[in-house]
Amino acid sequence: MKENHKGLTKILEILKQNPRGMSVTQITEIVGMNRITIGHYLDVLRTSGEVDMETYGQSKVYFISHRVPISAMMNLSSDYVIVLNNTLKIVQVNNNIISLLQRSKDDIIDENIQDILLPYNTGVDLQAKVNQALGGEEVTEEIKILKDTEELFFKMKVIPTVFADGSPGITIILEDITEYQRSIKALQESEQKFRELLKNISELLVKVEHIAELNDQIRNPLQVIIGISDLENLEIADQIKEQANEIDSIIRQLNIGNIEAENIRAFFKKYADAAKESENNSDAV
Repeated sequence: MKENHKGLTKILEILKQNPRGMSVTQITEIVGMNRITIGHYLDVLRTSGEVDMETYGQSKVYFISHRVPISAMMNLSSDYVIVLNNTLKIVQVNNNIISLLQRSKDDIIDENIQDILLPYNTGVDLQAKVNQALGGEEVTEEIKILKDTEELFFKMKVIPTVFADGSPGITIILEDITEYQRSIKALQESEQKFRELLKNISELLVKVEHIAELNDQIRNPLQVIIGISDLENLEIADQIKEQANEIDSIIRQLNIGNIEAENIRAFFKKYADAAKESENNSDAV
């Protein structure tokens, strides 16, 4: 791969020194490689937009492109971009992909996309998506990439592409939607916790109402007992009143007084009704 990179760099340097252009034969003589290898390198440089070619009679003349290279345009995007040829070999990537994969560009170019993404457990049959794109269909799908222990989510677009020489290719664009997916998950968890809270409020409302009933059931007879004790002797009356006061104190602590209990019941009832309405809506859906 490093030899590949050196060959590409050397060809670019030679073409820069000869702005009028050079034929394959001329480049071969200077670089010292065979015509097939030079032809392959020139195809790669043309695909990436760094070299242009014009035909003069029987000769093909190559020169440095005056267009903005596709690699420069790709790096302007916030998305992750991979360009493949029709054999799934990677032709070009932008800096975001290099950062995501934590590999050098030389280690990525000319590799099969399946081999590059295999360790990241995307869970997607990429070959099927590429076949659809090669058939002229644009494919969109959400994928997950497991990087170390972190889950990253992307919206993947597989787009049919035609290179400068007319050969078919594929452009894969990955839009990072990780934060969006995490927000959705957090919202769902919050909604579940809210439903559980409303359920607990409903149960607590029942308990509060039982306490209120207990208050009425005990306090009213207690007042009758105190009234009857006034008819007895003073010593018995004092004992009854003392015990009655203790019972009344306990009731007050449990019930937080009549007014407080009513406020609590009203508060809980409001959210209990909301819980029932929420459950009914869920059942209806």
